[in-house]
Amino acid sequence: MKLYCRDAVYYMEILQRDPFKPNLLLMHGFMGSSKGFAPLAERLKSICNPCTIDLAGHGRSKMPADPDRFSAESQVADFQSILDRLQLDNLWLYGYSMGGRLAQNLFSDSSERFTGLILESTHCGISDGVKRQQRQAIDEKRAKAIESDFDNFIEKWTKLPLFVSPDSAREFDYDSIIKQQNPASMAASLRGFGAGSTPYLCDKLAASDVPIALIAGESDEKYVDKMREIHHLFPESELLVANSAGHRVHADQPEQIITFLTNFLNRYG
Repeated sequence: MKLYCRDAVYYMEILQRDPFKPNLLLMHGFMGSSKGFAPLAERLKSICNPCTIDLAGHGRSKMPADPDRFSAESQVADFQSILDRLQLDNLWLYGYSMGGRLAQNLFSDSSERFTGLILESTHCGISDGVKRQQRQAIDEKRAKAIESDFDNFIEKWTKLPLFVSPDSAREFDYDSIIKQQNPASMAASLRGFGAGSTPYLCDKLAASDVPIALIAGESDEKYVDKMREIHHLFPESELLVANSAGHRVHADQPEQIITFLTNFLNRYG
């Protein structure tokens, strides 16, 4: 379905409507789309009602290429409008990477809407001012690279060690999703919602008392550390470090996520 929010259009699918199961809204990462959750979404139907959405300027969604329109505040306002219309009960939020940062911003702003939070391969912001500026400079450099030669950027982006999956991981074609993105939108996304621009939320999230599940891939050491940091903020949270998985755990090892979330939702859903 198409959802209109001011000057933007979002594309969303509710894959199942079982009134006896919780609803799960899945948010993908940068340069991705709802299609990236394909290995996981169908399997999720056994335990919940998966709802996938193409985030601002990604996939089939349309957003003006204005960095301000991609800001955390602006995107959260869009999702509040969307959720007001959908009226989904027992709603859980699942965010991967960039989508995990957006999920945390949405959750922090309106936690009363959600039963719980599930985060995969993400972090809760950069607190150090110098490091934030350094990351903003990296994001700006990447945005310019996208604008000058998108194909060359994609070639380098897809070869980053962060996105290398173990040989034993499930095969999934993420590259085709990346190549379908709009360069102007991707550059605006980095400028408006890059890791250096999004709010630091760790302290605010630490005050939450809802169920929280955390997921990382064992070969993605950087984000295993980041997810463990969040885990320490929430003593009652549950952490899965998936075997034979990299940054994209939902694509590499969807079965491990299903087993983990089945037990998690059975306790809290």
